[in-house]
Amino acid sequence: MTEIEKKTNEQTALQQLIKIDELKMDRYRFKLATSAEEYFAALKLVQDVYLKEGYVNADESSCPCRILKNHFYEKTAVFIGKKEKKMIFTVSLFPDSPNGLPMDSIYKKELDSLRDQGRKIGEVGCLATHPEFRDGSQNIPMYGNKIMLNYAMEYLKLDDLVITVHPKHALVYKEILMFEEIGKGQVKAHPKVNCNPAVALRVNLHEAEAKCRHSYQNNSLDTNLHHFFFVKQSSILQLPERKTAEASNCNPFLYPGYLASHTGSPVYQN
Repeated sequence: MTEIEKKTNEQTALQQLIKIDELKMDRYRFKLATSAEEYFAALKLVQDVYLKEGYVNADESSCPCRILKNHFYEKTAVFIGKKEKKMIFTVSLFPDSPNGLPMDSIYKKELDSLRDQGRKIGEVGCLATHPEFRDGSQNIPMYGNKIMLNYAMEYLKLDDLVITVHPKHALVYKEILMFEEIGKGQVKAHPKVNCNPAVALRVNLHEAEAKCRHSYQNNSLDTNLHHFFFVKQSSILQLPERKTAEASNCNPFLYPGYLASHTGSPVYQN
């Protein structure tokens, strides 16, 4: 067996582990956070999970929520997943701005290379699943990925999504979600996650569907992420009707004094 054949077989085996079971998701809903309560519940979930994972340093450990300065920017979107009224998932999408992205602290050269090509980029961050709802099926994060991807492509019209992940998770992003390494795969200590190791990844949104179709073309529907992400409609995903980010943005942090009035402190986590 050649190395290429071996790699293909390993990728296929890994992809078969992702099984989407919509019947188990009937009581779940995924949407944009549209109220102060939803924002703070989502970012509290991130802080709680990051504390357990060792991604929060001692100075940040007393913060009730994980709020980055990018959460204050106009087009930032916070996506949430709920089971009935319980917050069980969240992920933030930070579109690029003159103020930059969280990744710029360690991968600015790589991001500037994309910017110099005139590409619109957005960073995925603050991703967390409630520990009580991690059943190994990947249903919850995949539905969260689906609504975030739809929003990035259809509402923000982004060219690329970028992300930093712990090296131990990089294989999943590359083999299952079609990301590729940028920065030559160099591992760096990330100051925003307690200096844990991180690698930078990117997915070209103009190529994502074709790559996903090619990769999953022989899979059954329950393990076919091309069908799941790009074909299948789902009633548990709730996006605004108008495909304009401005019309759907309900970021409470845009209002002066809002954070201080609700937390007693204007401080965010750099």
